[in-house]
Amino acid sequence: MWRVAARSILARWPRLVLTAIAIVASTAFLSGTFIYRDTVQGSFDALFARLFERVDSYVQSPNTVEVALGFERRDRLPAGIVDAVRGVPGVADAQPFVQGDAAVIAKDGRPLERTAAPTFGGTINGGRLSVWRVVAGRAPGEGAEVALERATAADAGYVLGDRVTINAEGGSRAFTLVGIVEYNRVASPGNATWALFAERTAQAFVAKPGFVDAVLVAGDGSVTPEVLTGRINAVVARPGAGGMAVAEALTRQQITAQSQDEISRALGFVGLFLTIFSIIALAVGAFVIYNIFSITAAQRQRETALLRALGASRRQVTVALLIEAGVVGLVGSVVGFVAGIGLALAIRAVLDAIDFTLPARSLAVTGSTVVVTVAAGLLTALVAGLAPAVSAGRIPPVAAMTEVAVERLTRRRARLAAVGTLLAVGVALIVGVISGTDARWLGVAVAAVFAALVLAGPMLARPIAGVLGAPVQRLTGVTGTMARGNVQRHPRRTARTAAPVLIGVALVTGATVFAASVDAQIRRSIGRTFLGEYVINSTQGGAVSFNPAFIDQLNTIPEVGVATGIGFAAVAFADGSPAFGQLLDPQTAGQLLDYDFVAGSFADLDPRGILVSAGEAQRKHLQVGSTVEIRLDTRIVTLTVRGIYRASRLAQARVYHRDLLRGTGVPDVRGAVVMTRAPGVSDARFREVVGAAAQRYGIGQLQNRDEFIAGRAGIVNRSLTFVYGLLAFSVVIAVFGIVLTLLLAVYERRREIGLLRAVGMTRRQVRATVRWESVITSVYGAAVGVVMGLVLGYVIIVALRDQGLTTYSVPVGRIVTILAVAFVVGVAAAVIPARRATRLDLLAAIGTE
Repeated sequence: MWRVAARSILARWPRLVLTAIAIVASTAFLSGTFIYRDTVQGSFDALFARLFERVDSYVQSPNTVEVALGFERRDRLPAGIVDAVRGVPGVADAQPFVQGDAAVIAKDGRPLERTAAPTFGGTINGGRLSVWRVVAGRAPGEGAEVALERATAADAGYVLGDRVTINAEGGSRAFTLVGIVEYNRVASPGNATWALFAERTAQAFVAKPGFVDAVLVAGDGSVTPEVLTGRINAVVARPGAGGMAVAEALTRQQITAQSQDEISRALGFVGLFLTIFSIIALAVGAFVIYNIFSITAAQRQRETALLRALGASRRQVTVALLIEAGVVGLVGSVVGFVAGIGLALAIRAVLDAIDFTLPARSLAVTGSTVVVTVAAGLLTALVAGLAPAVSAGRIPPVAAMTEVAVERLTRRRARLAAVGTLLAVGVALIVGVISGTDARWLGVAVAAVFAALVLAGPMLARPIAGVLGAPVQRLTGVTGTMARGNVQRHPRRTARTAAPVLIGVALVTGATVFAASVDAQIRRSIGRTFLGEYVINSTQGGAVSFNPAFIDQLNTIPEVGVATGIGFAAVAFADGSPAFGQLLDPQTAGQLLDYDFVAGSFADLDPRGILVSAGEAQRKHLQVGSTVEIRLDTRIVTLTVRGIYRASRLAQARVYHRDLLRGTGVPDVRGAVVMTRAPGVSDARFREVVGAAAQRYGIGQLQNRDEFIAGRAGIVNRSLTFVYGLLAFSVVIAVFGIVLTLLLAVYERRREIGLLRAVGMTRRQVRATVRWESVITSVYGAAVGVVMGLVLGYVIIVALRDQGLTTYSVPVGRIVTILAVAFVVGVAAAVIPARRATRLDLLAAIGTE
């Protein structure tokens, strides 16, 4: 049977090559994701290895709180610890290390930003502990001096001697540019912008006076780094006032591994996100392969029956078809892996074009990527081809006398039972999630419902295609009648062909409904909560850093009625779990924000108090007068609940007093400033005066109420653009499936087409018939997918109701657009098959058996 399979492959290689395209596309996405992830990981691994190669010991706070994407915010250290480390025997040099947000304001007055890249400021350090090399000028001294990284200075348009405005946690200040530096001969490491200062200036401006992020230590060579680190720990790893260790010392290898691990966790999230879409693409490809092999197995049933009549067993016939599927999977995955390398190169080229340059010089291609890609493609093809292969093995020898390709039909009762079981499991899990079960079960529930819908496809295809095809039949006459009949004649084929479109459209619709619902929720809840007339929104600039003094300055401007800052406190509970919340000034917040209090008010908030949402109060069993313990540096601080409010998209779960972080090392900045006009002040005058103040500060954009709400609502839609792009990749694979199915249908019906041409059907009518068949199939998949997507979106909204998401919105215009795109996809997919149908040799087609 190996020889039979080999001859079959050689005889039908064009068809198999086209089938392999589905595997090529999906495995290319998979391998490209892994290669680019490994490349980025390797780049940052090398970056951190070089960063700490001159450090013998690294002193940091042991206390962290997880923020997002696997990253952690580590507490700062009291600056006095530097002198303590310097006194440890074996220490040759110890220098404070500071690194935080610092936005460089370019000469055009706008913050210098690079796509998806941070804006850093910190200590330049000196001697062997500095990773920076001065290429022009000199290192900055204390006071109003700064050095800029080479690419940062060039992009901002600055040269030595220029006055540079920089915004950081310490506010907005002007510095004299005295030096241009580079890191290890790499321009813009990590693609970030860098502003570097002397030690005390960095502490006061980038961090907080009296605090540093870490201590860099160089040994004198008298002991090994491990012994030196042990000595330092004996001095610094002592409990502070709150019973927690103030600091810990790590060796060079430990701090390098820690930094690499943090990046790995962040990249792992991104990699997982992309891998999910790779799996979706593989699933769509599997449907395509399953459909093609089912059709070809039916078309070759006479050939298969002859093999059975000549003595081939069921197992041999099944194995022969599985060999073909395996070859498709193997060849497709190998080609897909090579294409993935090209895709990774294309991704890097695109990122280079938008100024997101990584320090890597070559792609990282690992053996695991090769194995995973080839195994995924091969396994997908074998699984997709298994059912058609088994079905082909069951063809009896007597079928050799049959001239018509007929697919074997699964018993309706068994199919109904499977559909019912999967639906029951899916619905039960959805009800469980809505009732409070772990939301991760929602993915299993959706998969079960999708599987049920796909299995029910053959039962749904005939009636739904009939309904969709009726208008086509009335409008186009005979061509529409034939197209509708062809679609209904093979319901299993129609359902399988439409399944990839169905899945893609369902996911796109679900994402669209979710985005529209969140958009509507944000507009409604922020509109109700937000009482201000204007906002200076710092998200338009680089670092999120409106210093509290800037808000106080705004309140002194006569044209401003009242201004309040909305800050963010990245603090933790006493057990180390996140206790993030907002920082507000209770004296001004009540005039600009309505949090719908059910107990207490903004006026009740003091520096040792906390306001909580109703959901937080329910989860933590809190009421007015209850206490909450949070960690500030090494101290445990007890806060008393002063009020409870209803949550909204603007209000977070917790609200702290603006002075809570004063005197601590925790970052203390404001992300937005909400304001009103003073009585009698015109909009133009207000924008002129306040806009000038924001311009002098360097970051932020002055927006009115409607602009602010629209900007917040639009964030979700912008973030989903990437998701739409990835799902569109799956739709492209689905289009390949429609094209291949129609080509096989044309080949199968060549005698029928020849006879129709012989009795007077024109080439144009043949093309129209194939085209409308494609359109009906595509729109059928899209229509069912839209319904499924609407249900999916609703389930997600209900499952997230505890997060404050209660609005379900159906974007009718976007849904219509999705259906219109499906129509266009159907027309486009029919171009090649329709052309093939009109080019059949008339006499040869009529003579086909």
